[in-house]
Amino acid sequence: MTALRCIGSCLPLFVMAIVFDALGVVLLFVGIFGNVRTQGVFYGDFLIHTGALVLFASLALWLMWYVGNIRVKDEGLARRSSAAHSVKELARKLTERLSKTHLKDNTGEN
Repeated sequence: MTALRCIGSCLPLFVMAIVFDALGVVLLFVGIFGNVRTQGVFYGDFLIHTGALVLFASLALWLMWYVGNIRVKDEGLARRSSAAHSVKELARKLTERLSKTHLKDNTGEN
């Protein structure tokens, strides 16, 4: 359980980012170092570009994971606008929903 605390409260985004990183690196290296030919056509360039796009998509997942783990204090919200309060509540609900989904999957609850 302490290992999950190091990951944060958005475990699904963390796992997806790790999977996208691994897939992107594998595609990139196979495209660079592999001799990928089918019926005389070289597909290495396709794999290189696809791997780079998957790695770029993983950056978006890492950003969402990081933002989902930011805790906002309630102290300064009284001075801020209602828009800041709405964004805070939306982020809090999303993080709690993802955390509850993960907890239900691990405990077997319905």
